[in-house]
Amino acid sequence: MSSEPTKDDLIGQISGLVMRWQDATEKFDEAVGALCNLNLAERHCLSLLWQAPQTGAAIAREIGLTPPSVTALVDRLELRGYVCREPNPTDRRKVMIAITDKTRAMTERIYGPLAEAGHKLLSKYTREQLVTILGFIKDALELQQRMLAMLPDLSK
Repeated sequence: MSSEPTKDDLIGQISGLVMRWQDATEKFDEAVGALCNLNLAERHCLSLLWQAPQTGAAIAREIGLTPPSVTALVDRLELRGYVCREPNPTDRRKVMIAITDKTRAMTERIYGPLAEAGHKLLSKYTREQLVTILGFIKDALELQQRMLAMLPDLSK
């Protein structure tokens, strides 16, 4: 009898570890929130804005808040120096919300060591292995987004 795990065994192990990884990521982000006095919606907003400035409507869509709630959230973050309002370069009637240098510095200070350790971890894999890992992560993200979209139907 072979001591090698079967494909199903490996899938089960990976599935269990992905759940633990999600939980660990959530705990880390909650600890960052506590350290920086940021609630979940504020952290989501800053994460979205880290990618690029956004309109209030885009923030509302992405984090699932009403436009008035986003206005209040942005007001709180702006008051604390985490975001600023900028003119929209393509539509002067709209305002873009952007992160500030304070947010960039805070993010680099807190998440920088994790990014460096992650880079070091990934550096031990071959190019071919990294292509496989990248494919898995892309597929897993797409799957998660599809499942999220299906949730309303599943609750019926």
